[in-house]
Amino acid sequence: MKNPPNRLSEEVSPYLLQHAHNPVFWMPWGEEVWKKAKEENKPVFLSIGYSTCHWCHVMERESFESEAVAEVLNRDFVAVKVDREERPDVDRIYMTAVQAMTGQGGWPLSVWVTPEGKPFYGGTYYPPSSSYGRAGFMDVLRQISSAWKDRNEEVLGWAEDLSTRIRLLGEGTGGGPVADAEKILQTATDQLAMEYDRKNGGFGGAPKFPRPSQPLFLLRRSFRERDEKLLEMIRHTGRAMRAGGIYDQIGGGFHRYAVDGEWAVPHFEKMLYDNGQLMGLYAELGAATGEEWPWEAVAGMDRYLSRDLRVEGGGLASAEDADSEGVEGKFYVWTRKEVLELAKGEEFKLAEEIWGLTEEGNFMDPHHPVQGWNVLGRRRVPSREEEKVLEGIRARLEKRRQERIRPGKDDKVLTSWNALAISGYARAARWGGGRAYAEKAEEVWGFLEKNLLRADGTPIHRWRNGKKDDARLLEDSAGVLQALIDLHQATLKVGYLNRAVGLAQKMLETFEDRKSGGLWASSDETLLAKMKDDYDGAEPSGNAVAALALAELARLTDQPKWMEASRRILDWLGERMRRLPQAVPHALLALERVNESPARLVLAGEGCEKFMETGVYRPDVLITTAAKDHPSEFVRGLAERAKEPTAYLCEGQSCRPPVQSLDALKDLLRIRSR
Repeated sequence: MKNPPNRLSEEVSPYLLQHAHNPVFWMPWGEEVWKKAKEENKPVFLSIGYSTCHWCHVMERESFESEAVAEVLNRDFVAVKVDREERPDVDRIYMTAVQAMTGQGGWPLSVWVTPEGKPFYGGTYYPPSSSYGRAGFMDVLRQISSAWKDRNEEVLGWAEDLSTRIRLLGEGTGGGPVADAEKILQTATDQLAMEYDRKNGGFGGAPKFPRPSQPLFLLRRSFRERDEKLLEMIRHTGRAMRAGGIYDQIGGGFHRYAVDGEWAVPHFEKMLYDNGQLMGLYAELGAATGEEWPWEAVAGMDRYLSRDLRVEGGGLASAEDADSEGVEGKFYVWTRKEVLELAKGEEFKLAEEIWGLTEEGNFMDPHHPVQGWNVLGRRRVPSREEEKVLEGIRARLEKRRQERIRPGKDDKVLTSWNALAISGYARAARWGGGRAYAEKAEEVWGFLEKNLLRADGTPIHRWRNGKKDDARLLEDSAGVLQALIDLHQATLKVGYLNRAVGLAQKMLETFEDRKSGGLWASSDETLLAKMKDDYDGAEPSGNAVAALALAELARLTDQPKWMEASRRILDWLGERMRRLPQAVPHALLALERVNESPARLVLAGEGCEKFMETGVYRPDVLITTAAKDHPSEFVRGLAERAKEPTAYLCEGQSCRPPVQSLDALKDLLRIRSR
């Protein structure tokens, strides 16, 4: 029997709604929380997570659905739930606090704060009872309640000291002018390449995350340095991920990460931000290698996004859960017997060999131990004939899988994550995937334009079932700016570029710290601390995305102020790039862009779209179109000169002789300067 609804029942977030019938008297983040805490002189228990978080579900089942736990929480604390995906700015502050206190972080994030929002104790997941030297949630609650009542001044002192430290950490390290860009890039290349796993592909050991900006940086460096060893690292990594269980061999798309070092067994949740970034990486890898297999992964991601995450109107939902029916991975795994029911004789033998089916299986949810579950992967690359057979089996398995109970879906639409998907689709079109991918990019953009942009063109963060928030976050502005630039290059529509110019100006006005450098993550002045993100997590940092987008905008428009703004951000990130390049691969992409020759392909004349399909990998070349409303005076001049489809390969405002045929353009692009 359900408990009566608490205050979360009035919220929009699927994560908050999951907790709407807990016996805990949860409140959503807002002014009422602090008012209640001050009036009752209680500490606030702040619980931060997201709807597809496995350990968040575990802690809910074990603790937040417990009447005994709820009794203590409701009596001694003001309990608050926050969806980290809706409020990444709130999450960033309190994650910084927990990392400062414990040296580690994660979700669910559990933080105890004063009625003024100042943290004094925290951790992540707590089991309900103490065991094996690990503090249980009930014991922690009792100890904190006792400390609040008996040692209040001491607790407030801790909170004050920690808050001061958070504010300092939030401003970032800064760096000073980046005068040694090539040295930074080469050192970073060497250090990132040192993490390469020669046996299994990828970087580092278990658990293994895709982290698309790192292989993308090394892929572009392989072009810049004509380094076949770097290219082979990324080819091997891409193949290993495509063949592993981290890639859904039946339904397409990538899971969050692999729990092992071989990409074999995933943590099963699927996130839009991973697939959006990986689509662009695999498309570029396909262009760099000239091979077909990366495009299989691109097509699989498109199939997944279009089939399972698309919402009415063309936007994309945020994520799918790892669990179904309360069991991790149950929707995705197969027993040997199940596959044998759908594939007979030689078909089954092939499936058994290629996908690695065994009687004992290779995965077990430790909370629900079931023998014989297989996560499908590729043991070897099948021949074309074998692939046709496997495709028939795959279709049957997918049909059977649709009869299962699906994992939960977080159907809120986030601007920053949809922007990553727009860029992924646009880059797939840019690198030779065809017009259909550009149309997908425009469809997602159309949803954002209708539902998630203000009248002045600045983005809103979240939409769900027609309900919007009003957050102003850097990750949205920077992501949309990059998406507009990528849309322009994929479609040759100047309107996207002109919108990018307007958004860039507003982004800098809203978020830039002209005194100390860098861009603030949020414009919310009511938070405990203002924060700047200076490292890449699962998503690239807002500062790095902004730096790369501004550099590309400068190159496309001939407006130096955007390059100056990009350099200011990179100067602020300079020390981080020198000391810990592994933390900032997307910033390294921006530094590479700023440091390379300003190559630009200007396409002019009616029918110039024919020049889009060159098949030549030139990541240093940006594409634009000569039109009368182009923001560059130089490009507008080329529009007037072209009487037939013409391609101009330019560095700055110096161009090689124009060409009118695709073959001539291919020859021109193959000539590289250093």
